[in-house]
Amino acid sequence: MASGDFHLHSTASDGVNSPTWVVERAAANGVRALALTDHDTTEGLREAAEAAARLGLRLIPGVEISTEVGKADVHLLGYGFDPGARRLQEFFRWQREGRLARVEKIVAILREHGMALETRRIFEIAGEATVGRPHVARALLEKGYVASVQEAFDLWLGNGKPADVNREKLDPKDAIAIIHENGGVVFIAHPTYMGDDYVEKIRLLRRLGADGIETYYKHYAAEIVAGLASLAKELGVAASGGSDYHGLGNPDDRDIGDISFPDECVDAFLGFIDAQCACSAIEVPA
Repeated sequence: MASGDFHLHSTASDGVNSPTWVVERAAANGVRALALTDHDTTEGLREAAEAAARLGLRLIPGVEISTEVGKADVHLLGYGFDPGARRLQEFFRWQREGRLARVEKIVAILREHGMALETRRIFEIAGEATVGRPHVARALLEKGYVASVQEAFDLWLGNGKPADVNREKLDPKDAIAIIHENGGVVFIAHPTYMGDDYVEKIRLLRRLGADGIETYYKHYAAEIVAGLASLAKELGVAASGGSDYHGLGNPDDRDIGDISFPDECVDAFLGFIDAQCACSAIEVPA
């Protein structure tokens, strides 16, 4: 198990477990520093910070933002920003509204294919979380239209599938700028997911201001990690690591901290955050 995990999701977006549970699980697994990176929201940070303070863990403010380069999904991880900044919260609100519209379009498509889902039920499943495709997948599973969440993505919701609906495109340059303006840094999440030309996209994102690469990602083979580490060094950016934990039970899931992320690399990442960020850890007022 790694001592740091900086890509985690909770019920504040599309994870299965509460922020408190995520932090407690991290502590039980030997993680000493973490970031909660829910999609387009910081709503889980307060609860996570209270749990982290109780357990003696360091919690870095985090978020995951979806952008596009061409037709490729590009996910960016923001760290160390001021979570209370008004302009940043307005930006997240705009992103969440786009997710709502997307879910309504997905439901309409699924109905055309004979799967009668109710938007209301999907919102109930999401609760207070930022609604997204995993909640639609759970609704499909609940109704018996699929045998698993993974099957829902494989057949209907994944990229290029019948109910794959794009939200309004967000340029990564804008996402990077808003995080930078509010004291944070931006890392490129799971870069190989960007396509076969991911190295070229990493170079582009670096030119747009990205500060780092998620190098130590759950199931990455040693040769992928080595290549990304070499590229990070060449580009003069930092390296992060994360399990991308959701708790959905997908075949490629890893437990919190179950990544090949050496302690010296965790320390280097934390040093980078300390040097570059306005809010390198969340503290709960007494």
